[in-house]
Formats: sequence, structure tokens, C-alpha cells
Amino acid sequence: MVTTVFIADDHPLLLHGLADLIARDPGFLVVGSALDGRSALAMIRQEVPDVAVLDVRMPGLSGPEIAAELGRLGLTTRCVLLTATASNAELYDAVMAGVAGIVFKEATVETLAKCIRQVAAGGRWLPAEIVGDAVESEATRRIRWRKLSSLLTVREMEIARLAAANRPNGQIALDLGISKGTLKIHMNNIYRKLQVSSRGELFQLVAGQIAHDARTGRQ
Repeated sequence: MVTTVFIADDHPLLLHGLADLIARDPGFLVVGSALDGRSALAMIRQEVPDVAVLDVRMPGLSGPEIAAELGRLGLTTRCVLLTATASNAELYDAVMAGVAGIVFKEATVETLAKCIRQVAAGGRWLPAEIVGDAVESEATRRIRWRKLSSLLTVREMEIARLAAANRPNGQIALDLGISKGTLKIHMNNIYRKLQVSSRGELFQLVAGQIAHDARTGRQ
């Protein structure tokens, strides 16, 4: 039985090359492709392929966002993410969105084909040594963030986000119109409330949330 496949990636050369390689396998039929997330979603809704191979980051909608929307629509298409690199937050969002497979771009075509077949058969292709650790780490971070971030004032939250974005203290003070001494007091309060002791620890806790909020449209 032939497995129908849809492919979406915002790099034209990669998209067309990947489509050609997959189409060479007699077990697969490529039914469409797209260079952006919104076009991909519209075409997947129309074609309802067995498997959609999606880049993790695309204009319009990301791969995980497409997977989540397909789930909400109740479509049977199962999703495989293709990515060069992915943060813990992106991997967590992908798994929570119902993505059934994740393949890194350095993998062979044979590996991708095995993934597509396994996913089409109802299985999952989520490398435990990569995805498992990332999901556990991100879940722990989000629980901690929800617990501790509510302790921050509006100004402290603003400063924490700027500091996690690697903005120098002098620039933060200038941007907010406060003295360096006042900023230091705020930073001490932030460290105490978030239970961190350095900029590095602050970055690990807050930067992942900033990236998540940016992807979900939150401020």
C-alpha cells in the first residue's frame, strides 16, 4: 500500500530535493509541497496525506503549530518534524502538539523513510536520548517558571526578560529610566524570588520562556 506524503520547508532547494528523493521510493507518493506554514496547512487540509513532513520553523506557522491545528481539526494526517537544530522548548512543544516523528537533517534518506513508514503505520519516531531528555528538562523548567514567576512585580518581570536577553545592566537602566543602583536592587530581588544566583541561571530559566511566548504570541 502506497503512503501519501506532503512536504513543507521554507528552503526551496531542500524542499525540491527532499521531494525528489522521497518520490523515488515506490512505497511513497508525494501529493504536495509548500514553502510556508499557512500554505502547508491549507494544502494538507485539502489533500489529507498519510504523513506530513514539516520543517520545525517556517514563516506563517511552525511545524508544531500545524500539527496542533491538524489535531484540533480531527484530521488523520500524522506529522514528522524535520529540523537541523531544535531547542528543548521546541521539542517539548512538538511532542505536546502530537508530532509523531522527529528527524534531524543530518540523518540519511533511509532514516527518514523508516520514520515515515513507522509513523504511517501508527507508530512514533522520537529518539529517546534526545527528545526524552529535552522534554523532561523543559517540563521541569516550565513548572518552576509558573511557580516562581508569579512572585515578580511587573517591573521585575520586565527587567528579568531584558537581562535574560543579554542586555547589559547599563543599557537596561538607561532604557527604563532608572539608576544603576535601583536596577541592582531589582536584580537582587529577581535572583532571590526566582532562586537563581547568576545571569547564566536566569537565562536558563527565563530565555526559554521568552522564546515560547514569542512563538505563541504572548508578551
